[in-house]
Amino acid sequence: MAFLTKIGQVLKTDISKESLFGRKEEEAVQYSLIDDLKKRRSVYELGRKVYFSQNYLTQLIKEAIRCCPSALNSQSVRVVILMEDTHYQFWQNVKTVQKQYVPEHVFEGAVVKIDRCADAFGTVLFFEDQQVIQSLQKQRPLQADEFPLWSEQTSGMAQFAVWAALSSAGLGAALHHYNPAINPMVTEQFNLPQSWVLKAQLAFGSINQAASEKIIEDDTVLFRVFA
Repeated sequence: MAFLTKIGQVLKTDISKESLFGRKEEEAVQYSLIDDLKKRRSVYELGRKVYFSQNYLTQLIKEAIRCCPSALNSQSVRVVILMEDTHYQFWQNVKTVQKQYVPEHVFEGAVVKIDRCADAFGTVLFFEDQQVIQSLQKQRPLQADEFPLWSEQTSGMAQFAVWAALSSAGLGAALHHYNPAINPMVTEQFNLPQSWVLKAQLAFGSINQAASEKIIEDDTVLFRVFA
């Protein structure tokens, strides 16, 4: 759990004068947490040559979720972790559902993408518990319209945290969104509460083919800095 350990080390570091007034640029470049975040890429060619135990991976994912913030500490994220046969069967079910919705001339290409996911080691399913959201809306009616947006932001942070944690461990992953078409199937397959709404599916495994070089927009477009 190197990624999470580094977060803890950063949080436990004493605040010095140097940290209060800004670190030197070269020190910022050497910041190891950023190096770990850079490893998080969309890797679609995934395999099953994973040498971590299922228990280790489960704990890694759990810790990543626990570290994530949420609006008003709502903790509305819910997660299902799939491995081995359950992971494979899930993607076969996705294929079945997609066949009902995707035009025939497009389905062949969709199957290729789904089979890539099935070839991976496991999948993390991310949900948002609408019962939690609705309860907060009742408690804070003036902000009721904001909670669905905050819920999406909460889910996004959880997805990123798990993705980065797996990448830090040397695994590849890619995020998919076959929802909402597959939502009824998922609820039935895993006997989940109706209040759990599926938001994303993160397939992960060994890296069979690295991601292509990432093209990043120029800083002048992305940032504005004021002092």
